[in-house]
Amino acid sequence: MLEEERKKKATHMYLLSYMYCLERNKYISGKNGTAGLYRATHNQLKLFLGQGKLNIKRIDTQLVNDFVSYLQSLNLSRNSVTNYISIFRSVYNSAVSENLITPKINPFQKLHLRPVPTFKRSVGMDVIKDMTQLNLKDNKRLDFARDLFLFSFMACGMPFVDLAHLTRSNIHGNIIIYHRVKTKTEIRVTITPGMRRLLEKYADKNSDLLFPVLQAKDVSYDTYKVALRTYNRRLEKIGEKIHCPVKLTSYVARHSWAMCAKEHSISVTVIGQALGHTSEKTTQFYLSNLDQSVIDRVNMKITGFVEKWICRSATKN
Repeated sequence: MLEEERKKKATHMYLLSYMYCLERNKYISGKNGTAGLYRATHNQLKLFLGQGKLNIKRIDTQLVNDFVSYLQSLNLSRNSVTNYISIFRSVYNSAVSENLITPKINPFQKLHLRPVPTFKRSVGMDVIKDMTQLNLKDNKRLDFARDLFLFSFMACGMPFVDLAHLTRSNIHGNIIIYHRVKTKTEIRVTITPGMRRLLEKYADKNSDLLFPVLQAKDVSYDTYKVALRTYNRRLEKIGEKIHCPVKLTSYVARHSWAMCAKEHSISVTVIGQALGHTSEKTTQFYLSNLDQSVIDRVNMKITGFVEKWICRSATKN
């Protein structure tokens, strides 16, 4: 047993091997997105270091600065560089916490990289209206992408990853109850008439999934990422057709719902619960006993127009 521990520690003394172990642990614990960031950073460090093994003890301020310069030489965005360095720092801090190294000076101490605000990711009701009125009868793939976007918007900005994994078991009477993949927070969304129309449109007695985004709920993370890229690519095409001022992506539906809620003077407390946020302790304190009907009224106020279009469109068909 002691020999195994010794070999394990010896392996962990090398940066890339240690990063691989951390990445694998992230996957095992279900943190696929974070694991993907570890893998991407691992790949960049491997290219930067070459084929040689680097002992974690050799990580110093000079090496960190050189890695930053290397990333910047690739013409990456500032946010991409910041993300890579953030993961690198996390790996180093993990090694310190596991007593693999005892540094005298933190090599990241004087490094100050801050992400810059990303492009605007919300659209107004004028764009949503253009989307609903766009004739897509001859393009079922784009029509499906639009329906997913509208459902996400009507479902209080439901993230695509959660939407893609919804099954019949998530429906309880007239409410969808699910746990966010990202935060495990329980979310409840009342099914509106418009949402019900879309659920019926894509209902498949041979599948437990509510929407045919994935072949099964338990597909690999890589398979899900392919579905996400496909969805975003189709949304981009829809955006081009309506001359949308913002690049349409899966995030836009969520951000747009939040911005519309803000414009309707909805409190941060209600918005926070509807979106499933967990980072604001004060918000969560107030959210524990918030009546579901409050969110229902807010959502109908925001999505009323989309609701009418969905129901009117279904009647015509």
